[in-house]
Amino acid sequence: MLMERFIKAKDWLPKLGMLILIVIIGLTSYIRVVYSSPFARSWDQVDFSLALGRFDLLAMQPHFPGYPYFVFGGMIFHQWIEDPAQALSIFNTIMMLFATLPIYWVARRHLSRLHSLLVCTSVQSLSYFWIMATEPMSEAAAVSVLWWYLWSLQRAKEDSTANIPLLPLFIFSVLMGIRLSYLPFGLGIILLILSKLKRFTKGSLKYIVKSLSIALLFQFIWVAGLVATEGNITNFITLAFQFVFGHFNDWGGAVTAESTPLFDRFTQLLLINIFWIGICGESTFTAVLFGFLLVFIVKNRAELPSSKAAFFLLLGSYFCWALFAQNIDKPRHALPLIALISFFLFVSALMSQKYRGVKFMIILGILILQSVNGFGFVKEKANVAPATYQLTNYLKEYKEPFVIYTWEEARIMDYLEVEYPYERVFSYDYFASSIKQRENKRIFITDHVLEGFEKQGIQVERYAKKIRTFQSNTLFDPAYSSITLFEWKSE
Repeated sequence: MLMERFIKAKDWLPKLGMLILIVIIGLTSYIRVVYSSPFARSWDQVDFSLALGRFDLLAMQPHFPGYPYFVFGGMIFHQWIEDPAQALSIFNTIMMLFATLPIYWVARRHLSRLHSLLVCTSVQSLSYFWIMATEPMSEAAAVSVLWWYLWSLQRAKEDSTANIPLLPLFIFSVLMGIRLSYLPFGLGIILLILSKLKRFTKGSLKYIVKSLSIALLFQFIWVAGLVATEGNITNFITLAFQFVFGHFNDWGGAVTAESTPLFDRFTQLLLINIFWIGICGESTFTAVLFGFLLVFIVKNRAELPSSKAAFFLLLGSYFCWALFAQNIDKPRHALPLIALISFFLFVSALMSQKYRGVKFMIILGILILQSVNGFGFVKEKANVAPATYQLTNYLKEYKEPFVIYTWEEARIMDYLEVEYPYERVFSYDYFASSIKQRENKRIFITDHVLEGFEKQGIQVERYAKKIRTFQSNTLFDPAYSSITLFEWKSE
């Protein structure tokens, strides 16, 4: 009798566990909505927020290539949510909530229902995903669509017919319309077509032409919309060239735009951006738990997912893109790598029967730790003003006549519509000429501008007097987490 009760109770345990995990996913999404960011913390976030009021690529609302599907999603939520930054943040959270389904379905190819749901919840719980889901940037929405795209690729690969894979072609076009930098994942479509051709050799050229034509047609939907907003194709192409040139030669942080050694970029991307910030959320305890998990995976590496070759090809293609073509100082560019690597680690750990109970508890510990850390992050992010806002609010209270010279902080001041005079400046020669016309005003300048002057060979120490430093969390503001205000003394 006792044994029968034990068996019945044991049958209910997985169902109870699944129910608890579903509740955690729902609670996570609810908290992220409640603590959605009211701040447009950076230049890019201002671009997206302004786009909800007026979509204009020429005015950088947003910047090229426009991310039209992301902006459109924000516009829908903006009908009920007055603050545009919050509208975009909540759209991100909803997109990540819906991404629960494809994450679960992909994991289900290898694991039980309970373990698949644990993997799904654990990926969603990573504290860096809490941060990205609650800010007005397109990365969280893009990663959400990326999961649907990967699921559709897997589904199409398992299709035994010679049908053209319409679903992954369409979802990939949506992905490009949200985040064009995810282009390397298009390799998945090429691998899918090649796998189809191995089974169906008849009419292979016709199949390739049809597939690629449909793929281009889906991309044309959002590209044509952008061309229409710019008036004609010439204006659009001009903007495209300006953006590409700036990204790879000026402000984009690509390997061609800066002098950071390649090895330093590699270690920054892999060890700091992906592992320490993205997977561990700057938590030592989480890093230790992942270390134990890696030991189990290495010991049972023969039982890794059978589709790992295609997985690593996709992962490697985007890793190279992030290494050479993205700004290494912004961990958000590694978000898809963070998602896929953590997913792979969780699935690989649970596939093996050996010590599965121990590994289950380790992953559960990671889930709890990351959820607690994530909650703390979004609460801080929603309630503590970024350094750029602190600077702006401080200057609003300043009574004497002044003018401030800034770098990217000026974009935040544009967005907040401040009434005091400010200028964005790059050249010391321009700055020296400008301050001569403002002899009756105090001259303020930020440390970012001073650093630029130093690179131009100007000795600034004797002219700059420190006034105050404004600080915020580097996880939220990697480029402008610390801003020091100086007063410029010409004599």
